[in-house]
Amino acid sequence: MIPGYIKTILILIGSSGHQAYVVGGAVRDIVLGRIPHDYDIATSAKPDEIIGVFKKAGVDYFDNASKHGTVTAVTGEGNVEVTTFREDGSYSDQRRPDEVKFKTTIEEDVKRRDFTINAMYLDNEGVIHDPVSGQEDCKNRLIRAVGNPGERFGEDALRILRAVRFCSRLGFDIEPGTLRAMEDHAGDLKLISSERIAVELEGIVTGRYASQAIRTCWKIMSVIIPEIAECRGFEQRSKYHDRDVLEHTLSVLDLIPFSEENGRDAELAMAALFHDLGKPRCFKIDGDGIGHMKGHPLVSTMITERVLNELRFSKQFVYDVCLLVKLHDTYIKADRIEVHKFLCEYPEEILNKLKVLQRADILAHSPIGQNRIKRLEELNRIAEDLKTSGAVFDIRDLDINGNDIMSLGVEPGPVVGQILSKVFNNYIEEKCRNSKASLMDEARRIISTKSF
Repeated sequence: MIPGYIKTILILIGSSGHQAYVVGGAVRDIVLGRIPHDYDIATSAKPDEIIGVFKKAGVDYFDNASKHGTVTAVTGEGNVEVTTFREDGSYSDQRRPDEVKFKTTIEEDVKRRDFTINAMYLDNEGVIHDPVSGQEDCKNRLIRAVGNPGERFGEDALRILRAVRFCSRLGFDIEPGTLRAMEDHAGDLKLISSERIAVELEGIVTGRYASQAIRTCWKIMSVIIPEIAECRGFEQRSKYHDRDVLEHTLSVLDLIPFSEENGRDAELAMAALFHDLGKPRCFKIDGDGIGHMKGHPLVSTMITERVLNELRFSKQFVYDVCLLVKLHDTYIKADRIEVHKFLCEYPEEILNKLKVLQRADILAHSPIGQNRIKRLEELNRIAEDLKTSGAVFDIRDLDINGNDIMSLGVEPGPVVGQILSKVFNNYIEEKCRNSKASLMDEARRIISTKSF
Protein backbone atom coordinates (compact mmCIF):
# COMPACT_ATOMS: atom_id res chain seq x y z
CA MET A 1 0.00 0.00 0.00
CA ILE A 2 2.83 2.41 0.86
CA PRO A 3 5.74 2.77 -1.62
CA GLY A 4 9.11 1.72 -0.27
CA TYR A 5 10.66 5.18 -0.31
CA ILE A 6 7.75 6.61 1.70
CA LYS A 7 7.91 3.78 4.23
CA THR A 8 11.65 4.35 4.60
CA ILE A 9 11.08 8.00 5.59
CA LEU A 10 8.33 7.01 8.03
CA ILE A 11 10.60 4.43 9.68
CA LEU A 12 13.58 6.84 9.79
CA ILE A 13 11.54 9.45 11.63
CA GLY A 14 9.82 6.86 13.84
CA SER A 15 13.10 5.23 14.86
CA SER A 16 14.30 8.65 16.05
CA GLY A 17 11.54 8.76 18.63
CA HIS A 18 8.95 10.74 16.69
CA GLN A 19 5.54 10.00 15.22
CA ALA A 20 5.12 10.13 11.43
CA TYR A 21 2.15 9.44 9.18
CA VAL A 22 1.11 9.74 5.54
CA VAL A 23 -1.64 12.36 5.40
CA GLY A 24 -3.95 14.20 3.01
CA GLY A 25 -4.81 13.36 -0.57
CA ALA A 26 -2.72 10.19 -0.77
CA VAL A 27 -4.74 8.54 2.00
CA ARG A 28 -7.99 9.68 0.40
CA ASP A 29 -6.92 8.20 -2.94
CA ILE A 30 -6.02 4.88 -1.27
CA VAL A 31 -9.43 4.73 0.40
CA LEU A 32 -11.07 5.43 -2.97
CA GLY A 33 -9.04 2.71 -4.66
CA ARG A 34 -6.94 5.16 -6.67
CA ILE A 35 -3.18 5.30 -7.12
CA PRO A 36 -1.78 8.40 -5.33
CA HIS A 37 0.38 10.71 -7.41
CA ASP A 38 2.26 12.15 -4.45
CA TYR A 39 2.60 11.64 -0.72
CA ASP A 40 2.79 14.07 2.18
CA ILE A 41 4.01 13.17 5.65
CA ALA A 42 3.07 14.77 8.97
CA THR A 43 5.28 14.30 12.02
CA SER A 44 5.70 15.28 15.63
CA ALA A 45 9.33 16.17 14.89
CA LYS A 46 10.20 19.87 14.64
CA PRO A 47 11.81 21.10 11.41
CA ASP A 48 15.33 21.13 12.87
CA GLU A 49 14.79 17.59 14.15
CA ILE A 50 13.59 16.45 10.71
CA ILE A 51 16.71 17.94 9.16
CA GLY A 52 18.85 16.17 11.76
CA VAL A 53 17.22 12.82 10.90
CA PHE A 54 17.79 13.36 7.18
CA LYS A 55 21.42 14.42 7.65
CA LYS A 56 22.20 11.39 9.79
CA ALA A 57 20.59 9.03 7.26
CA GLY A 58 22.17 10.74 4.23
CA VAL A 59 18.82 11.78 2.78
CA ASP A 60 18.96 14.84 0.54
CA TYR A 61 16.54 17.61 1.47
CA PHE A 62 15.78 21.27 1.08
CA ASP A 63 14.39 23.55 3.73
CA ASN A 64 11.68 25.25 1.68
CA ALA A 65 9.36 26.44 4.44
CA SER A 66 10.68 25.45 7.85
CA LYS A 67 9.07 28.46 9.52
CA HIS A 68 5.74 26.85 8.57
CA GLY A 69 7.03 23.44 9.58
CA THR A 70 7.85 21.88 6.19
CA VAL A 71 11.08 20.22 5.04
CA THR A 72 11.18 18.41 1.69
CA ALA A 73 13.00 15.10 1.31
CA VAL A 74 14.57 14.57 -2.12
CA THR A 75 14.53 10.96 -3.30
CA GLY A 76 15.00 9.19 -6.59
CA GLU A 77 11.29 8.34 -6.66
CA GLY A 78 10.16 11.91 -6.01
CA ASN A 79 10.12 14.73 -3.49
CA VAL A 80 8.23 14.26 -0.24
CA GLU A 81 7.05 17.13 1.95
CA VAL A 82 7.44 16.42 5.66
CA THR A 83 5.50 18.83 7.88
CA THR A 84 5.40 19.15 11.65
CA PHE A 85 2.04 18.66 13.36
CA ARG A 86 0.61 22.15 13.61
CA GLU A 87 -2.29 24.30 14.56
CA ASP A 88 -2.85 27.53 12.67
CA GLY A 89 -3.51 30.67 14.62
CA SER A 90 -6.10 33.26 13.61
CA TYR A 91 -6.56 34.20 9.94
CA SER A 92 -6.99 37.98 9.81
CA ASP A 93 -6.89 38.05 6.00
CA GLN A 94 -8.75 34.78 5.19
CA ARG A 95 -5.64 33.68 3.32
CA ARG A 96 -2.82 32.67 5.64
CA PRO A 97 -2.49 32.06 9.39
CA ASP A 98 -1.13 34.95 11.47
CA GLU A 99 0.96 32.37 13.32
CA VAL A 100 1.66 28.64 13.25
CA LYS A 101 1.85 26.64 16.47
CA PHE A 102 3.57 23.27 16.41
CA LYS A 103 1.67 20.50 18.18
CA THR A 104 2.66 17.10 19.48
CA THR A 105 -0.20 14.85 18.36
CA ILE A 106 -1.70 13.96 15.02
CA GLU A 107 -5.20 14.43 16.47
CA GLU A 108 -4.54 18.11 17.04
CA ASP A 109 -3.10 18.41 13.54
CA VAL A 110 -6.22 16.83 12.00
CA LYS A 111 -8.46 19.53 13.49
CA ARG A 112 -6.89 22.18 11.22
CA ARG A 113 -7.52 20.27 7.98
CA ASP A 114 -10.20 21.32 5.53
CA PHE A 115 -12.41 18.32 4.76
CA THR A 116 -12.99 14.96 6.40
CA ILE A 117 -11.87 13.11 3.28
CA ASN A 118 -8.49 14.84 3.64
CA ALA A 119 -8.16 14.30 7.41
CA MET A 120 -7.34 10.56 7.47
CA TYR A 121 -3.79 9.39 8.13
CA LEU A 122 -1.78 6.24 7.52
CA ASP A 123 0.99 4.71 9.65
CA ASN A 124 4.01 2.77 8.40
CA GLU A 125 2.15 -0.52 8.84
CA GLY A 126 -0.50 0.61 6.38
CA VAL A 127 -3.20 1.11 9.00
CA ILE A 128 -5.63 3.93 8.24
CA HIS A 129 -6.63 6.16 11.15
CA ASP A 130 -9.86 8.09 10.71
CA PRO A 131 -10.81 10.41 13.61
CA VAL A 132 -13.46 12.44 11.72
CA SER A 133 -15.26 9.75 9.67
CA GLY A 134 -13.51 10.47 6.39
CA GLN A 135 -13.93 6.87 5.21
CA GLU A 136 -17.68 7.07 5.73
CA ASP A 137 -17.83 10.30 3.73
CA CYS A 138 -15.75 8.70 0.98
CA LYS A 139 -18.21 5.80 0.92
CA ASN A 140 -21.15 8.22 0.76
CA ARG A 141 -19.33 10.40 -1.81
CA LEU A 142 -19.65 13.47 0.38
CA ILE A 143 -17.49 16.56 0.91
CA ARG A 144 -17.83 17.72 4.51
CA ALA A 145 -15.81 20.34 6.37
CA VAL A 146 -13.89 19.25 9.47
CA GLY A 147 -15.64 20.64 12.55
CA ASN A 148 -17.50 23.92 12.12
CA PRO A 149 -17.62 24.72 8.37
CA GLY A 150 -18.00 28.46 8.94
CA GLU A 151 -14.78 28.46 10.96
CA ARG A 152 -12.92 26.42 8.33
CA PHE A 153 -13.87 28.79 5.50
CA GLY A 154 -13.37 31.83 7.70
CA GLU A 155 -9.78 30.66 8.25
CA ASP A 156 -9.00 30.31 4.56
CA ALA A 157 -11.53 31.28 1.88
CA LEU A 158 -9.61 29.36 -0.79
CA ARG A 159 -11.00 26.20 0.83
CA ILE A 160 -14.33 27.18 -0.75
CA LEU A 161 -12.92 26.72 -4.24
CA ARG A 162 -11.04 23.61 -3.14
CA ALA A 163 -14.40 22.09 -2.24
CA VAL A 164 -15.74 22.96 -5.70
CA ARG A 165 -12.63 21.42 -7.27
CA PHE A 166 -13.01 18.21 -5.25
CA CYS A 167 -16.64 18.08 -6.37
CA SER A 168 -15.50 18.46 -9.99
CA ARG A 169 -12.71 15.92 -9.69
CA LEU A 170 -14.47 13.26 -7.60
CA GLY A 171 -18.13 13.78 -8.43
CA PHE A 172 -18.96 13.98 -4.71
CA ASP A 173 -21.92 15.90 -3.32
CA ILE A 174 -21.27 18.71 -0.87
CA GLU A 175 -22.82 18.26 2.58
CA PRO A 176 -25.63 20.86 2.93
CA GLY A 177 -24.18 22.63 5.97
CA THR A 178 -20.80 22.83 4.28
CA LEU A 179 -22.36 24.25 1.10
CA ARG A 180 -24.30 26.88 3.06
CA ALA A 181 -21.12 27.98 4.79
CA MET A 182 -19.32 28.12 1.43
CA GLU A 183 -22.02 30.40 0.05
CA ASP A 184 -22.02 32.55 3.20
CA HIS A 185 -18.25 33.10 2.92
CA ALA A 186 -18.04 33.28 -0.90
CA GLY A 187 -17.52 37.05 -0.79
CA ASP A 188 -14.22 36.44 1.01
CA LEU A 189 -12.83 35.01 -2.26
CA LYS A 190 -12.24 38.62 -3.28
CA LEU A 191 -9.46 38.68 -0.67
CA ILE A 192 -7.66 35.72 -2.27
CA SER A 193 -4.84 36.31 -4.75
CA SER A 194 -5.77 36.06 -8.43
CA GLU A 195 -3.12 33.42 -9.06
CA ARG A 196 -4.50 31.06 -6.39
CA ILE A 197 -8.04 31.43 -7.73
CA ALA A 198 -6.80 30.78 -11.28
CA VAL A 199 -5.26 27.45 -10.25
CA GLU A 200 -8.52 26.33 -8.63
CA LEU A 201 -10.67 27.53 -11.55
CA GLU A 202 -8.57 25.55 -14.02
CA GLY A 203 -8.86 22.51 -11.78
CA ILE A 204 -12.63 22.92 -11.63
CA VAL A 205 -13.28 23.21 -15.38
CA THR A 206 -10.95 20.35 -16.29
CA GLY A 207 -12.45 17.86 -13.83
CA ARG A 208 -14.62 14.97 -14.99
CA TYR A 209 -17.62 16.28 -13.05
CA ALA A 210 -17.13 19.98 -13.81
CA SER A 211 -20.75 20.55 -14.80
CA GLN A 212 -22.03 19.00 -11.55
CA ALA A 213 -19.66 21.16 -9.51
CA ILE A 214 -20.58 24.41 -11.27
CA ARG A 215 -24.31 23.64 -11.17
CA THR A 216 -24.14 22.95 -7.43
CA CYS A 217 -21.88 25.89 -6.67
CA TRP A 218 -23.15 28.47 -9.17
CA LYS A 219 -23.48 31.15 -6.47
CA ILE A 220 -19.83 30.68 -5.55
CA MET A 221 -18.64 30.58 -9.15
CA SER A 222 -20.57 33.81 -9.80
CA VAL A 223 -18.33 35.65 -7.35
CA ILE A 224 -15.45 34.98 -9.77
CA ILE A 225 -17.50 35.13 -12.98
CA PRO A 226 -20.68 37.22 -12.38
CA GLU A 227 -22.09 36.33 -15.79
CA ILE A 228 -22.72 32.76 -14.62
CA ALA A 229 -25.57 34.06 -12.43
CA GLU A 230 -26.95 36.02 -15.40
CA CYS A 231 -27.04 32.85 -17.52
CA ARG A 232 -28.74 30.65 -14.92
CA GLY A 233 -32.40 30.32 -15.82
CA PHE A 234 -32.02 32.57 -18.90
CA GLU A 235 -34.27 31.00 -21.52
CA GLN A 236 -33.14 31.40 -25.12
CA ARG A 237 -36.62 31.36 -26.70
CA SER A 238 -35.44 29.54 -29.81
CA LYS A 239 -36.31 26.24 -31.48
CA TYR A 240 -32.57 25.60 -31.73
CA HIS A 241 -32.22 25.45 -27.93
CA ASP A 242 -34.03 23.34 -25.36
CA ARG A 243 -32.34 24.54 -22.17
CA ASP A 244 -31.29 27.80 -20.53
CA VAL A 245 -27.91 29.39 -21.27
CA LEU A 246 -26.14 27.97 -18.21
CA GLU A 247 -27.46 24.44 -18.76
CA HIS A 248 -26.44 24.61 -22.42
CA THR A 249 -22.99 25.79 -21.31
CA LEU A 250 -22.62 22.93 -18.84
CA SER A 251 -23.71 20.45 -21.50
CA VAL A 252 -20.99 21.77 -23.82
CA LEU A 253 -18.45 21.40 -21.02
CA ASP A 254 -19.59 17.80 -20.48
CA LEU A 255 -18.98 17.09 -24.17
CA ILE A 256 -15.35 18.28 -24.13
CA PRO A 257 -13.32 15.04 -24.17
CA PHE A 258 -11.97 13.83 -20.83
CA SER A 259 -9.30 11.22 -20.12
CA GLU A 260 -8.25 9.74 -16.79
CA GLU A 261 -4.62 10.44 -17.63
CA ASN A 262 -4.86 14.05 -18.81
CA GLY A 263 -8.29 15.29 -17.73
CA ARG A 264 -9.73 17.89 -20.10
CA ASP A 265 -7.70 20.25 -22.23
CA ALA A 266 -7.63 23.45 -20.13
CA GLU A 267 -8.05 25.88 -23.04
CA LEU A 268 -10.96 23.94 -24.49
CA ALA A 269 -12.67 23.52 -21.12
CA MET A 270 -12.30 27.22 -20.32
CA ALA A 271 -13.61 28.19 -23.76
CA ALA A 272 -16.61 25.91 -23.24
CA LEU A 273 -17.40 27.66 -19.95
CA PHE A 274 -17.12 31.16 -21.42
CA HIS A 275 -18.37 30.71 -24.99
CA ASP A 276 -21.98 31.85 -24.42
CA LEU A 277 -21.72 34.00 -21.30
CA GLY A 278 -22.43 37.11 -23.39
CA LYS A 279 -25.82 35.87 -24.60
CA PRO A 280 -28.04 37.58 -21.98
CA ARG A 281 -26.52 40.95 -22.88
CA CYS A 282 -27.23 40.44 -26.59
CA PHE A 283 -30.72 39.00 -26.24
CA LYS A 284 -33.51 40.46 -28.37
CA ILE A 285 -36.98 39.15 -29.22
CA ASP A 286 -38.36 39.63 -32.71
CA GLY A 287 -41.99 40.27 -33.63
CA ASP A 288 -42.77 36.55 -33.54
CA GLY A 289 -41.49 36.19 -29.99
CA ILE A 290 -38.32 34.40 -31.11
CA GLY A 291 -35.10 35.09 -29.22
CA HIS A 292 -31.93 36.20 -31.05
CA MET A 293 -28.45 36.74 -29.63
CA LYS A 294 -26.51 38.19 -32.56
CA GLY A 295 -23.02 39.29 -31.70
CA HIS A 296 -22.78 37.12 -28.59
CA PRO A 297 -19.39 35.59 -29.54
CA LEU A 298 -17.78 39.06 -29.42
CA VAL A 299 -19.41 39.96 -26.10
CA SER A 300 -18.46 36.54 -24.68
CA THR A 301 -14.89 37.13 -25.85
CA MET A 302 -14.77 40.44 -24.01
CA ILE A 303 -16.00 38.74 -20.83
CA THR A 304 -13.42 35.98 -21.26
CA GLU A 305 -10.59 38.44 -21.72
CA ARG A 306 -11.63 40.48 -18.68
CA VAL A 307 -11.92 37.53 -16.31
CA LEU A 308 -8.82 35.64 -17.43
CA ASN A 309 -6.69 38.79 -17.31
CA GLU A 310 -8.03 39.61 -13.85
CA LEU A 311 -6.96 36.14 -12.76
CA ARG A 312 -3.55 36.63 -14.39
CA PHE A 313 -3.54 33.65 -16.69
CA SER A 314 -0.66 33.67 -19.15
CA LYS A 315 -0.98 35.93 -22.20
CA GLN A 316 -0.88 32.90 -24.52
CA PHE A 317 -3.61 31.12 -22.57
CA VAL A 318 -5.84 34.21 -22.63
CA TYR A 319 -5.23 34.71 -26.36
CA ASP A 320 -6.00 31.09 -27.24
CA VAL A 321 -9.16 30.85 -25.13
CA CYS A 322 -10.45 34.19 -26.42
CA LEU A 323 -9.84 33.11 -30.01
CA LEU A 324 -11.78 29.89 -29.46
CA VAL A 325 -14.68 31.80 -27.90
CA LYS A 326 -14.64 34.35 -30.72
CA LEU A 327 -14.70 31.68 -33.44
CA HIS A 328 -17.02 29.14 -31.82
CA ASP A 329 -20.06 30.25 -33.88
CA THR A 330 -18.16 30.88 -37.13
CA TYR A 331 -19.21 28.56 -39.96
CA ILE A 332 -17.80 29.54 -43.35
CA LYS A 333 -19.14 28.43 -46.72
CA ALA A 334 -18.39 24.75 -47.43
CA ASP A 335 -16.12 25.69 -50.33
CA ARG A 336 -12.58 24.43 -50.86
CA ILE A 337 -11.09 27.89 -51.43
CA GLU A 338 -12.93 29.46 -48.49
CA VAL A 339 -11.86 26.64 -46.19
CA HIS A 340 -8.27 26.96 -47.40
CA LYS A 341 -8.28 30.69 -46.61
CA PHE A 342 -9.70 30.03 -43.15
CA LEU A 343 -7.06 27.39 -42.40
CA CYS A 344 -4.33 29.84 -43.39
CA GLU A 345 -5.63 32.48 -41.00
CA TYR A 346 -5.26 30.69 -37.66
CA PRO A 347 -2.75 28.34 -35.94
CA GLU A 348 -3.39 24.65 -36.62
CA GLU A 349 -3.53 23.83 -32.90
CA ILE A 350 -6.34 26.36 -32.39
CA LEU A 351 -8.25 25.06 -35.42
CA ASN A 352 -8.02 21.49 -34.12
CA LYS A 353 -9.45 22.61 -30.77
CA LEU A 354 -12.11 24.70 -32.50
CA LYS A 355 -13.47 21.58 -34.22
CA VAL A 356 -13.91 19.92 -30.83
CA LEU A 357 -15.57 22.98 -29.30
CA GLN A 358 -17.95 23.46 -32.22
CA ARG A 359 -18.97 19.82 -32.20
CA ALA A 360 -19.69 19.95 -28.45
CA ASP A 361 -21.62 23.20 -28.89
CA ILE A 362 -23.79 21.78 -31.67
CA LEU A 363 -24.57 18.56 -29.79
CA ALA A 364 -25.71 20.63 -26.78
CA HIS A 365 -28.47 22.21 -28.90
CA SER A 366 -32.01 20.94 -29.39
CA PRO A 367 -32.49 18.14 -31.99
CA ILE A 368 -33.25 20.81 -34.62
CA GLY A 369 -30.14 22.77 -33.67
CA GLN A 370 -28.03 19.64 -33.99
CA ASN A 371 -28.64 19.60 -37.75
CA ARG A 372 -25.68 21.98 -38.07
CA ILE A 373 -23.40 19.01 -37.37
CA LYS A 374 -23.66 18.06 -41.05
CA ARG A 375 -22.21 21.41 -42.07
CA LEU A 376 -19.38 21.06 -39.57
CA GLU A 377 -18.58 17.58 -40.83
CA GLU A 378 -18.49 18.84 -44.43
CA LEU A 379 -16.13 21.67 -43.47
CA ASN A 380 -13.90 19.21 -41.62
CA ARG A 381 -13.93 16.85 -44.62
CA ILE A 382 -12.79 19.62 -46.94
CA ALA A 383 -10.06 20.59 -44.48
CA GLU A 384 -8.79 17.02 -44.29
CA ASP A 385 -8.86 16.70 -48.09
CA LEU A 386 -6.72 19.83 -48.34
CA LYS A 387 -4.20 18.45 -45.87
CA THR A 388 -3.95 15.02 -47.47
CA SER A 389 -3.56 16.60 -50.90
CA GLY A 390 -0.39 18.35 -49.71
CA ALA A 391 -1.83 21.88 -49.58
CA VAL A 392 0.24 24.44 -47.70
CA PHE A 393 -1.19 26.97 -45.28
CA ASP A 394 1.76 29.26 -44.66
CA ILE A 395 3.53 31.50 -47.17
CA ARG A 396 6.84 30.20 -45.86
CA ASP A 397 5.97 26.74 -47.16
CA LEU A 398 5.66 27.84 -50.81
CA ASP A 399 8.20 26.42 -53.23
CA ILE A 400 9.50 29.94 -53.87
CA ASN A 401 10.67 32.74 -51.59
CA GLY A 402 11.77 36.37 -51.74
CA ASN A 403 15.07 35.51 -53.40
CA ASP A 404 13.19 33.90 -56.26
CA ILE A 405 11.09 37.05 -56.68
CA MET A 406 14.24 39.20 -56.79
CA SER A 407 15.75 36.83 -59.37
CA LEU A 408 13.02 38.13 -61.69
CA GLY A 409 14.51 41.61 -61.51
CA VAL A 410 12.53 43.00 -58.58
CA GLU A 411 14.54 45.37 -56.38
CA PRO A 412 14.86 44.46 -52.69
CA GLY A 413 12.21 46.11 -50.56
CA PRO A 414 8.57 45.83 -49.47
CA VAL A 415 7.40 45.15 -53.01
CA VAL A 416 9.06 41.70 -52.85
CA GLY A 417 6.80 40.70 -49.99
CA GLN A 418 3.76 42.18 -51.71
CA ILE A 419 4.37 40.10 -54.82
CA LEU A 420 5.02 36.96 -52.81
CA SER A 421 1.78 37.52 -50.83
CA LYS A 422 -0.13 37.93 -54.09
CA VAL A 423 1.37 34.69 -55.41
CA PHE A 424 0.34 32.90 -52.18
CA ASN A 425 -3.20 34.28 -52.41
CA ASN A 426 -3.50 33.18 -56.04
CA TYR A 427 -2.21 29.73 -55.07
CA ILE A 428 -4.98 29.49 -52.45
CA GLU A 429 -7.49 30.55 -55.10
CA GLU A 430 -6.16 27.70 -57.26
CA LYS A 431 -4.81 29.96 -60.01
CA CYS A 432 -1.47 28.17 -59.80
CA ARG A 433 0.08 25.09 -58.21
CA ASN A 434 2.69 24.89 -55.45
CA SER A 435 5.55 24.03 -57.75
CA LYS A 436 8.44 26.32 -58.46
CA ALA A 437 7.71 26.49 -62.18
CA SER A 438 4.02 27.28 -61.70
CA LEU A 439 4.65 29.82 -58.90
CA MET A 440 7.38 31.59 -60.88
CA ASP A 441 5.10 31.83 -63.91
CA GLU A 442 2.45 33.39 -61.67
CA ALA A 443 5.00 35.80 -60.20
CA ARG A 444 6.04 36.88 -63.71
CA ARG A 445 2.42 37.49 -64.64
CA ILE A 446 1.82 39.54 -61.48
CA ILE A 447 4.96 41.62 -62.12
CA SER A 448 4.12 42.20 -65.78
CA THR A 449 0.58 43.32 -65.01
CA LYS A 450 1.62 45.19 -61.83
CA SER A 451 -1.32 43.55 -60.09
CA PHE A 452 0.18 43.70 -56.63
